Amino acid sequence: MPPATPTALLWTLPLVAVHATSKFSFPSTARGILSFAVPSILSPSPTKPVSQRPIDPQIAAQRASTDCLDGLRGVAAFAVMIFHYSLHAYPDIRDAYGYNGNANLLQLPLVKIWYSGGFMVFLFFVISGYVLSARAVRLMLRRDRDRILPVLSSMTFRRVVRLGLPSVVMSFVGLLCQRAELLEKPWPHYVPGLWFDIRFYLENLRDLFTFYKWTQFHIYYLPPLWTIAVEFRCSMILFLLLLGIARCRTGPRLLIEALVFADSMLHDRWDMGCFVLGLVVAEIHVGTQEAKAQLGKEEGLLHNADASDSFQYYSDADATSQRRRRILKKLGLWACFIAGMYLGSVPTDHTCETPGYIALCSITSHKEKWRYIALPGSFLIVFSILYLPILQRPLVAPAARYLGRVSYALYLVHELVNMLIGEGIRNAGWALVGETGLMFHVGYVLGLAFYVSLCLWLADMFMRAVDMPATNLARWLEEKCVDKS
Repeated sequence: MPPATPTALLWTLPLVAVHATSKFSFPSTARGILSFAVPSILSPSPTKPVSQRPIDPQIAAQRASTDCLDGLRGVAAFAVMIFHYSLHAYPDIRDAYGYNGNANLLQLPLVKIWYSGGFMVFLFFVISGYVLSARAVRLMLRRDRDRILPVLSSMTFRRVVRLGLPSVVMSFVGLLCQRAELLEKPWPHYVPGLWFDIRFYLENLRDLFTFYKWTQFHIYYLPPLWTIAVEFRCSMILFLLLLGIARCRTGPRLLIEALVFADSMLHDRWDMGCFVLGLVVAEIHVGTQEAKAQLGKEEGLLHNADASDSFQYYSDADATSQRRRRILKKLGLWACFIAGMYLGSVPTDHTCETPGYIALCSITSHKEKWRYIALPGSFLIVFSILYLPILQRPLVAPAARYLGRVSYALYLVHELVNMLIGEGIRNAGWALVGETGLMFHVGYVLGLAFYVSLCLWLADMFMRAVDMPATNLARWLEEKCVDKS
């Protein structure tokens, strides 16, 4: 066959272009983009589950009892978003009812907690402590110690990718916005330039995932990433703690956890204290689940052995005392929840000058006293929710579960949106209705509604484009790197 001449090649170029256009047509590309832009809650995935195997009822019950924590994490992320947006409209939002004659009913305890961004971070950390510990604790209670090391190894390996990839991507978007001069300068005399901007960005990222620096992390491009740095370090310490106590009996294990918690308090590591309290909640809750499962097996054996009559007689005789214990238990759990809500409403500003919290400031000598009031509050709330089905129901509702799915993406996305156009959204709301009297609050609500809708939409796309692929990438890397022999 003769070689193609330049003229022949020129004739083929239009054909190649037509073929490429037919494969990558603008309409199909536009449809794909529009389809991706539709929030996942409005377009359920048509894909079927990979496995159709029936789930063990016991495992299903265990999962259902902790699904509420996903919803709680989503509600907490939503509250942080509200707090950061509202902070610019209401500068005294960190104060509480009673301080300096403040009579704003929205700042009363048990009300203020719903937009208390600082306290929600405590809930994040306690929930993380529980979720990261629960499986290992269950294996310890079952004395299935051969599986603990693979579980801890897997979680440790995947943690940095799971946390890191979405954080780096979102902070890089912040860098692009800064390069486009859409963000304020880091300092007044900052001189932008490509090389200097890149170096400044990398210097900002340097301490995001490190074991060697425990001072509070701050990144100009995305300030909320300070909690991700804390999450990573405390996760690693928690995995080390779980590895160390994996072969211990329950009593010594709880003692070691108490000592680690006390050491965290002595060294002003409230963040690590949250993770340890999450581990303690896992010890209690998973222990209760395992005890119930064991009791169910024993009752089944009694029934199979024709001992059901004597068991029923015992149950009838003890019914009154059991009912009394259930009532007392429920009252105690509600008391824990209300106490946790009160402690979680602690103001982050003027804590020791606010009636109702002055006496609580004496529990610690550390500088940020409000953190050591909020700390037990987060423990009590998570603990009580796990045992009160009436509190779990709203947290497993579709809206809360959706917030739980997008919680990480929402946490990363919302502040950059606030930095870019938050002020413009607030001003637009006030431009529509005015800034005086009641109209100030109406304009704020109008802007908030648009801001929340925009953040949820962007977070949904970020979850599907970055967050979920990061989880899959971490799993794929583990499969490729782990020696299975």
